[in-house]
Amino acid sequence: MKKLYLSLLALFLASQLHAQKFELSFQANSGLFHYSGNSASSTSVIIQNGTTPKQNYTNNPYGNKNAFSYGADVQAQYVSKGGFITGIQAGYNILRSKTNITSVFPLEFELEESVLNPLYYAPFNPSLPAKGSTILQDQFINLNPYIGYRIKTKKINIDLMPGIDIGFGINSYDKGKATTTDGTVYETDYKEVKPLTDVRLKFGAAVLYKKWGVTASFAHGLTNYTKNLLNDSPIVYKAQSELLRFGISYRIF
Repeated sequence: MKKLYLSLLALFLASQLHAQKFELSFQANSGLFHYSGNSASSTSVIIQNGTTPKQNYTNNPYGNKNAFSYGADVQAQYVSKGGFITGIQAGYNILRSKTNITSVFPLEFELEESVLNPLYYAPFNPSLPAKGSTILQDQFINLNPYIGYRIKTKKINIDLMPGIDIGFGINSYDKGKATTTDGTVYETDYKEVKPLTDVRLKFGAAVLYKKWGVTASFAHGLTNYTKNLLNDSPIVYKAQSELLRFGISYRIF
Protein backbone atom coordinates (compact mmCIF):
# COMPACT_ATOMS: atom_id res chain seq x y z
CA MET A 1 0.00 0.00 0.00
CA LYS A 2 2.85 2.38 0.84
CA LYS A 3 4.41 1.78 -2.58
CA LEU A 4 1.05 2.48 -4.20
CA TYR A 5 0.75 5.84 -2.39
CA LEU A 6 4.28 6.79 -3.41
CA SER A 7 3.58 5.83 -7.01
CA LEU A 8 0.39 7.89 -7.06
CA LEU A 9 2.23 10.86 -5.52
CA ALA A 10 4.97 10.61 -8.13
CA LEU A 11 2.39 10.48 -10.93
CA PHE A 12 0.58 13.51 -9.47
CA LEU A 13 3.78 15.57 -9.23
CA ALA A 14 4.79 14.58 -12.72
CA SER A 15 1.40 15.60 -14.09
CA GLN A 16 1.59 18.96 -12.30
CA LEU A 17 5.05 19.68 -13.65
CA HIS A 18 3.89 18.70 -17.13
CA ALA A 19 0.88 20.99 -16.80
CA GLN A 20 3.07 23.93 -15.87
CA LYS A 21 5.29 26.07 -18.03
CA PHE A 22 8.61 27.20 -16.59
CA GLU A 23 9.85 30.63 -17.67
CA LEU A 24 13.16 32.38 -17.02
CA SER A 25 13.69 36.03 -17.89
CA PHE A 26 15.98 38.99 -17.29
CA GLN A 27 14.73 42.47 -16.46
CA ALA A 28 16.14 45.98 -16.34
CA ASN A 29 14.19 48.65 -14.52
CA SER A 30 14.21 52.27 -13.46
CA GLY A 31 11.82 54.25 -11.34
CA LEU A 32 11.13 56.77 -8.61
CA PHE A 33 11.83 56.28 -4.93
CA HIS A 34 11.11 58.33 -1.81
CA TYR A 35 10.32 57.98 1.90
CA SER A 36 6.94 58.58 3.49
CA GLY A 37 5.95 59.15 7.11
CA ASN A 38 6.40 61.95 9.63
CA SER A 39 10.20 61.57 9.67
CA ALA A 40 10.50 62.00 5.91
CA SER A 41 11.04 65.63 4.96
CA SER A 42 11.14 67.84 1.89
CA THR A 43 13.87 70.04 3.41
CA SER A 44 16.89 69.60 5.67
CA VAL A 45 20.24 71.17 6.61
CA ILE A 46 23.87 70.22 6.11
CA ILE A 47 26.02 69.90 9.22
CA GLN A 48 29.69 70.64 8.56
CA ASN A 49 31.42 68.20 10.86
CA GLY A 50 34.94 68.38 9.47
CA THR A 51 37.12 69.51 6.62
CA THR A 52 36.06 66.88 4.03
CA PRO A 53 32.69 65.85 2.50
CA LYS A 54 33.07 62.41 4.11
CA GLN A 55 32.76 64.07 7.54
CA ASN A 56 29.86 66.36 6.72
CA TYR A 57 26.32 65.00 6.83
CA THR A 58 22.68 65.90 6.25
CA ASN A 59 20.72 66.31 9.46
CA ASN A 60 17.73 64.36 8.10
CA PRO A 61 18.58 62.54 4.85
CA TYR A 62 15.21 60.73 4.55
CA GLY A 63 13.70 62.81 1.77
CA ASN A 64 10.08 62.65 0.68
CA LYS A 65 10.96 63.82 -2.83
CA ASN A 66 11.40 61.30 -5.63
CA ALA A 67 14.80 60.60 -7.16
CA PHE A 68 15.79 58.41 -10.09
CA SER A 69 16.50 54.78 -9.12
CA TYR A 70 17.44 51.70 -11.12
CA GLY A 71 18.20 48.00 -10.96
CA ALA A 72 18.26 44.59 -12.68
CA ASP A 73 16.53 41.30 -11.88
CA VAL A 74 16.36 37.64 -12.80
CA GLN A 75 12.86 36.17 -12.73
CA ALA A 76 11.83 32.51 -12.61
CA GLN A 77 8.19 31.43 -12.59
CA TYR A 78 5.81 28.57 -13.23
CA VAL A 79 2.62 29.24 -15.16
CA SER A 80 -0.11 26.59 -14.98
CA LYS A 81 -2.45 25.78 -17.85
CA GLY A 82 -5.16 27.55 -15.89
CA GLY A 83 -3.06 30.72 -15.78
CA PHE A 84 -1.98 30.70 -12.13
CA ILE A 85 1.57 31.90 -11.50
CA THR A 86 4.11 31.21 -8.77
CA GLY A 87 7.50 32.84 -9.06
CA ILE A 88 10.41 34.74 -7.60
CA GLN A 89 12.59 37.67 -8.66
CA ALA A 90 16.12 38.25 -7.43
CA GLY A 91 18.15 41.31 -8.23
CA TYR A 92 20.20 44.36 -7.37
CA ASN A 93 18.71 47.81 -6.80
CA ILE A 94 20.03 51.32 -6.18
CA LEU A 95 17.27 53.35 -4.53
CA ARG A 96 17.64 57.13 -4.27
CA SER A 97 15.50 59.72 -2.46
CA LYS A 98 15.90 63.49 -2.41
CA THR A 99 15.55 66.34 0.09
CA ASN A 100 16.22 70.04 -0.53
CA ILE A 101 18.89 71.83 1.53
CA THR A 102 17.85 75.24 2.91
CA SER A 103 20.80 76.06 5.19
CA VAL A 104 24.24 75.01 6.42
CA PHE A 105 25.62 74.88 9.96
CA PRO A 106 29.37 75.56 9.58
CA LEU A 107 32.10 74.30 11.87
CA GLU A 108 34.16 76.75 13.91
CA PHE A 109 37.00 76.44 16.39
CA GLU A 110 37.69 79.27 18.81
CA LEU A 111 40.78 79.49 21.03
CA GLU A 112 40.25 80.65 24.60
CA GLU A 113 42.80 81.84 27.11
CA SER A 114 41.48 79.61 29.86
CA VAL A 115 44.04 77.06 31.05
CA LEU A 116 41.31 74.59 32.01
CA ASN A 117 39.65 74.81 28.62
CA PRO A 118 42.24 75.93 26.05
CA LEU A 119 40.15 74.80 23.08
CA TYR A 120 36.54 75.82 22.72
CA TYR A 121 34.54 73.77 20.24
CA ALA A 122 31.44 75.42 18.79
CA PRO A 123 29.99 73.19 16.08
CA PHE A 124 26.66 75.01 15.77
CA ASN A 125 27.06 78.60 14.61
CA PRO A 126 24.00 80.46 13.42
CA SER A 127 22.95 78.76 10.21
CA LEU A 128 23.80 80.13 6.79
CA PRO A 129 21.03 80.22 4.15
CA ALA A 130 21.84 77.87 1.29
CA LYS A 131 20.35 76.21 -1.76
CA GLY A 132 20.99 72.66 -2.83
CA SER A 133 19.86 69.08 -2.31
CA THR A 134 20.86 65.77 -0.79
CA ILE A 135 20.42 62.34 -2.35
CA LEU A 136 20.25 59.40 0.03
CA GLN A 137 21.48 56.43 -1.99
CA ASP A 138 20.75 52.92 -0.69
CA GLN A 139 21.95 49.69 -2.30
CA PHE A 140 19.97 46.48 -1.88
CA ILE A 141 19.97 42.84 -2.88
CA ASN A 142 16.30 42.21 -3.49
CA LEU A 143 14.08 39.10 -3.35
CA ASN A 144 10.46 39.16 -4.52
CA PRO A 145 8.40 35.97 -4.08
CA TYR A 146 4.94 36.32 -5.63
CA ILE A 147 1.83 34.56 -6.80
CA GLY A 148 -0.39 35.76 -9.57
CA TYR A 149 -2.51 35.15 -12.61
CA ARG A 150 -1.95 35.36 -16.37
CA ILE A 151 -4.62 36.88 -18.60
CA LYS A 152 -4.22 35.39 -22.06
CA THR A 153 -5.27 37.12 -25.27
CA LYS A 154 -4.67 36.29 -28.90
CA LYS A 155 -1.32 38.10 -29.19
CA ILE A 156 -0.27 39.26 -25.73
CA ASN A 157 -0.26 37.97 -22.16
CA ILE A 158 -0.84 40.12 -19.08
CA ASP A 159 0.68 38.89 -15.81
CA LEU A 160 -0.68 40.22 -12.50
CA MET A 161 1.80 39.52 -9.68
CA PRO A 162 1.09 40.58 -6.08
CA GLY A 163 3.82 39.63 -3.64
CA ILE A 164 6.41 40.77 -1.10
CA ASP A 165 9.66 42.66 -1.71
CA ILE A 166 12.49 41.87 0.71
CA GLY A 167 15.44 44.23 0.39
CA PHE A 168 18.71 43.24 2.10
CA GLY A 169 20.72 46.43 2.64
CA ILE A 170 24.33 46.61 1.42
CA ASN A 171 25.25 50.23 2.10
CA SER A 172 23.87 53.77 2.26
CA TYR A 173 25.43 57.12 1.35
CA ASP A 174 24.34 60.68 2.06
CA LYS A 175 25.45 62.69 -1.00
CA GLY A 176 24.63 66.39 -0.75
CA LYS A 177 25.68 69.75 -2.15
CA ALA A 178 24.55 73.26 -1.24
CA THR A 179 25.76 76.80 -1.95
CA THR A 180 25.43 79.62 0.57
CA THR A 181 24.60 83.23 -0.35
CA ASP A 182 28.29 84.18 -0.34
CA GLY A 183 29.07 81.45 -2.91
CA THR A 184 30.65 78.92 -0.55
CA VAL A 185 29.92 75.31 -1.53
CA TYR A 186 29.36 72.64 1.12
CA GLU A 187 29.24 68.96 0.18
CA THR A 188 28.48 65.67 1.90
CA ASP A 189 29.65 62.16 1.01
CA TYR A 190 28.79 60.55 4.31
CA LYS A 191 28.49 56.78 4.78
CA GLU A 192 25.35 56.07 6.78
CA VAL A 193 24.73 52.89 8.74
CA LYS A 194 23.78 49.89 6.63
CA PRO A 195 20.07 50.00 5.74
CA LEU A 196 17.66 47.79 7.63
CA THR A 197 16.16 44.80 5.87
CA ASP A 198 13.24 46.44 4.11
CA VAL A 199 10.02 44.42 3.78
CA ARG A 200 7.58 45.89 1.25
CA LEU A 201 4.14 44.99 -0.07
CA LYS A 202 4.38 44.90 -3.83
CA PHE A 203 2.02 44.69 -6.78
CA GLY A 204 3.54 44.08 -10.18
CA ALA A 205 2.21 43.67 -13.71
CA ALA A 206 3.74 42.73 -17.04
CA VAL A 207 2.52 42.95 -20.61
CA LEU A 208 4.22 40.27 -22.71
CA TYR A 209 4.56 39.83 -26.46
CA LYS A 210 6.51 36.77 -27.55
CA LYS A 211 9.84 36.99 -25.66
CA TRP A 212 9.66 40.70 -24.79
CA GLY A 213 7.70 42.50 -22.13
CA VAL A 214 7.17 45.78 -20.33
CA THR A 215 6.78 45.77 -16.56
CA ALA A 216 5.46 48.08 -13.87
CA SER A 217 5.22 47.74 -10.10
CA PHE A 218 4.58 49.68 -6.91
CA ALA A 219 6.02 48.72 -3.51
CA HIS A 220 5.09 50.18 -0.11
CA GLY A 221 7.59 49.60 2.68
CA LEU A 222 6.56 48.27 6.09
CA THR A 223 9.98 48.78 7.71
CA ASN A 224 10.46 51.94 9.80
CA TYR A 225 13.94 53.33 9.10
CA THR A 226 13.80 55.67 12.12
CA LYS A 227 12.36 53.29 14.70
CA ASN A 228 15.43 53.76 16.93
CA LEU A 229 15.24 57.56 16.79
CA LEU A 230 14.48 59.27 20.12
CA ASN A 231 13.10 56.23 21.91
CA ASP A 232 12.11 58.35 24.91
CA SER A 233 9.92 60.64 22.80
CA PRO A 234 6.11 60.29 22.96
CA ILE A 235 6.07 60.81 19.19
CA VAL A 236 6.46 57.73 17.00
CA TYR A 237 8.83 58.68 14.17
CA LYS A 238 8.39 56.87 10.87
CA ALA A 239 10.19 56.80 7.54
CA GLN A 240 9.02 54.09 5.15
CA SER A 241 10.00 53.40 1.56
CA GLU A 242 7.83 53.97 -1.52
CA LEU A 243 9.00 52.68 -4.89
CA LEU A 244 7.47 52.96 -8.37
CA ARG A 245 9.29 50.91 -11.03
CA PHE A 246 9.06 50.51 -14.81
CA GLY A 247 11.14 48.17 -16.90
CA ILE A 248 11.63 45.84 -19.83
CA SER A 249 12.05 42.09 -19.77
CA TYR A 250 13.37 39.41 -22.08
CA ARG A 251 12.38 35.76 -21.68
CA ILE A 252 15.19 33.24 -22.19
CA PHE A 253 12.77 30.29 -22.31
